[in-house]
Amino acid sequence: MKNSIIVSRYDEDICWLEEYQDFNIYIYNKGENIKTKLSEKVVNLPNVGRESHTWIYHIVKNYNNLDSVNIFLQGRVDDLGVMAFSNPKDYLLKTKHFGFNASRYGILGPIHWKKYVGIEKDKRYKVQWENGEISRSERGFRDFAKTLFPKIPIFVATSYGGCFAVTNQKIKQYDLNFYKNILSILDKHSNPIEGHFMERLWCYLFTENSLLRYAIFDVIKTKLEKFGLKIFKNN
Repeated sequence: MKNSIIVSRYDEDICWLEEYQDFNIYIYNKGENIKTKLSEKVVNLPNVGRESHTWIYHIVKNYNNLDSVNIFLQGRVDDLGVMAFSNPKDYLLKTKHFGFNASRYGILGPIHWKKYVGIEKDKRYKVQWENGEISRSERGFRDFAKTLFPKIPIFVATSYGGCFAVTNQKIKQYDLNFYKNILSILDKHSNPIEGHFMERLWCYLFTENSLLRYAIFDVIKTKLEKFGLKIFKNN
């Protein structure tokens, strides 16, 4: 069975995908129509739900026909730094062992379960938040997470950038209705706050915290790198 690359595109140049045609490629386009050598791979979708909607949409539509490893990427990954591998093939290195892989992990702890995950104070989202372009929810981040995962602990491994790889077995830990429920939440707004919630929950959704120790290592690594020090992961 081949592996797949699933891309959520808005206005990015996706010509970089052309060199990865040894994968099954799915391009979900939420922007203007595009011309590409991979036109037959393009599915146009309404611009709702951020990339979280795209990932869940793909899972729902292909639930009984998922590839062995599914790599979920944004239309551009070369601007995400350590939050995404620049070469999608790097996602395969550990995915088959752990069932999940991301380029960098972090930890959600007591200070991270803010109602709106701190977006209202994030300079990157200031205008969107104040203009109401990001939806609000009566249900905060912690309540949303506990609705999906009643036993979710306070300390949770997380991954960044909404870019990751996961095996079909890990996806199918949950039945189709589980994903349909999430999709129904994400498809109601172009930028739902729940899309930001999901970005922080992919790792837990598919690993149930089995990668927590790797996340602890990456937190230490990130802090050391801020001081110009480099360490290497030894798994």
